[in-house]
Amino acid sequence: MKDTADTLKLHQGLARALASHGTTHLYGLVGDANLFMVDAYVDAELGRYVACTHEANAVLAAIGFAQATGRTGVATITHGPALTNVITALAEAARGGIPLVVLCGDTAPGDLQHLQKIDQREVVASTGAVFIEMRSPATAIEDLDRAFRIAAHRRCPVVYNMRVDLMWNDIAATGTTVAVPDCAMAPASGEPLEDAAGMLASARRPLILAGRGAATPQARAALIALAARIEAPLATTLKAQGLFHGEPFNIGICGGLSHPTAVDVIMQSDCILAFGASLSKHTTEERAYTKGKRVVQILPDVQETPRLDTATLRLIGDLAGTATALTELLDMAEIPGSGVTDPDLAERLRTEATDFARVPTAAKTAPGTVDMAPALRRLHQALPEDRVLVADLGRFVTSAWRNLPVTRPQDLVYTSHFGAIGCGLGEAIGAATSIDDRPTVLVAGDGGFTLSGLSELVTAVREKADLIVILCNDGSYGAEHVQFTNRKMDPELSMIARIDFATTCATLGFATVRVTDDATLDTACTAIAERDGPVLIDLRLDPTMIEM
Repeated sequence: MKDTADTLKLHQGLARALASHGTTHLYGLVGDANLFMVDAYVDAELGRYVACTHEANAVLAAIGFAQATGRTGVATITHGPALTNVITALAEAARGGIPLVVLCGDTAPGDLQHLQKIDQREVVASTGAVFIEMRSPATAIEDLDRAFRIAAHRRCPVVYNMRVDLMWNDIAATGTTVAVPDCAMAPASGEPLEDAAGMLASARRPLILAGRGAATPQARAALIALAARIEAPLATTLKAQGLFHGEPFNIGICGGLSHPTAVDVIMQSDCILAFGASLSKHTTEERAYTKGKRVVQILPDVQETPRLDTATLRLIGDLAGTATALTELLDMAEIPGSGVTDPDLAERLRTEATDFARVPTAAKTAPGTVDMAPALRRLHQALPEDRVLVADLGRFVTSAWRNLPVTRPQDLVYTSHFGAIGCGLGEAIGAATSIDDRPTVLVAGDGGFTLSGLSELVTAVREKADLIVILCNDGSYGAEHVQFTNRKMDPELSMIARIDFATTCATLGFATVRVTDDATLDTACTAIAERDGPVLIDLRLDPTMIEM
């Protein structure tokens, strides 16, 4: 095929196809298999390219983008070791049901002695991600369309495998990208819906629970209306935190992070309607919260996940439409409200809110350290109410979720689907580069933060990201420290040499504050208020004073 106005190079066609799929942010690290495609994307000003220093963080950034925006994240890497570098990130996305497309280079099939040659299909399969082969230059755009459809409809990561030796081949310039179609479900109906309404009608203390699947404006409004109709409290899973922010009978998170009033309400309930929630062991407290109760689970699709609690009844259908249909059935039957949402519950919830507004008294810690929970609560007060929270994994994480709550589900970026520390920084960069009307707050431990690659901080500086890093620096790998000390063993193997993160990160372009007492904690709060770029707050903690 000649290079004419009717043709273009394959790498140019791929760049255009990305833009046609609404790719406003492309995260990546270039190599010989993808550099020309990235160059075409940047040169034609098709979107924003965020260059990362490590492939794992490029893919993690796309995961953070997907969670913060609700759209498919897109990343690109080269072949061989670039792919093996992103195994953990792909597994994280697969476990989390994150829609993601990774455009990955590959060696030519006949180049048996290429240093970077590896069976990429087998590598991808081990992570749970889907592998889509670019069959030929003629089918390249069609194959990429399929990758985007699978990522969106299955809510999973897809690796699009593209050979390095084909990037300069000619393709037709008239090819058309096929957009991902909307696959809206109808509301649940028929006998299952009537059975659910019957369970509600006979319930004395109903409770409505919403998961991340219900985190849409339409579902939120419909669930609030249903709750008002049956006089039921509203609760969420951790990942849907903030969905009912501002509602008078919002009891907050259902699970290990429940406050005392919420625990009482959950334990006294006799029927739970769970919309878009997987009912994991973390939400049900190992089934303690669902034992002996009728549980109606309403899911938006038929995709199976390892759900750890068995519902009494499971409905499949549009969540907002199903909630509205239940309200209408109860109206037709003239079923009275339960009376659970009474003035007494309202007062107890107001008391919980008042108690949270107070900074708890700090415990005595080792010299040069602060008590973590009061410090986080103080920083919570200094931060804008609207912010994105990214919490890396570590023994500090439940304190971060509890003391730095968000006001809407999309502002919680969850990094712990695969149990890996170090995913937070990459995902925080994805959130911070895609959200520009509120800051992104990363809470990380010193072990995970170091593991994530400090060099990636320069990406946040270069991109002028509104990023605030709160580093829970206790000089140890926390979970391992706890295991040693619980058995009265020497925790030396779990200790990390104290890194001067404040000085180190300042050289990379961050404003930094080392917090060792109340005065420097006040300085950190001032730094948040006066920031004009990325900020790092190094909380010096006593490893013997932190529990899992």
